[in-house]
Amino acid sequence: MRFKTILDGGLLTITGRVHGTFSSVFLLEDEKRKILIDPSHVHVIQDIESNLDISPDEITDIVLTHVHLDHAYNSIFFPKATVRIHENYKGKNYRNFGPLIGQAYQQIINSWENRVKTFKDNDVLFNSIQIIYTPYHSKEHVSLFIKSDNMGNLFLPGDICMTKIDFYDIMRNLRTDKVAEIVKKWSEKSDYVLFTHDTPYKIKK
Repeated sequence: MRFKTILDGGLLTITGRVHGTFSSVFLLEDEKRKILIDPSHVHVIQDIESNLDISPDEITDIVLTHVHLDHAYNSIFFPKATVRIHENYKGKNYRNFGPLIGQAYQQIINSWENRVKTFKDNDVLFNSIQIIYTPYHSKEHVSLFIKSDNMGNLFLPGDICMTKIDFYDIMRNLRTDKVAEIVKKWSEKSDYVLFTHDTPYKIKK
């Protein structure tokens, strides 16, 4: 499958709080499937539309690292796509996020009716995407190891390692926890590390 970055994610911090956070959006495609990975949040929908160059109806699948608004909200705009998410997403009460935010989460979940397929740790999707269960950010969170035709092996740690700064800290052994162990292991197998809130990083070999 061919890989393409549709949008580089970002974080905007103001007065100590995070505002305007949005995830990176990636596309994997071949002659049979067009797969969006983490379609991001509504406030970047214009950028996604400009860069996608295909109709939303052509997206066959959406793969989510986890169900947070900045990663998953735009899935509502691809009604013909099968949504693929870790099976533990079912065990969360999304209303607990708050009276307003909870409604936004419920809107996402309602839009998935009859089009969700769950996966579990070590599953391989489309012979290209290996699931790595990493529940250190949320209980359904996964990282992805992707084999592409045009960019080699790609590791997407998701929100357990969101930016290059997080990655540098791990590679400099400033972190030695389980997350650091996972990031190091899979980065060694990869040509690029993909970040949910930063630009991709090419591994020097």
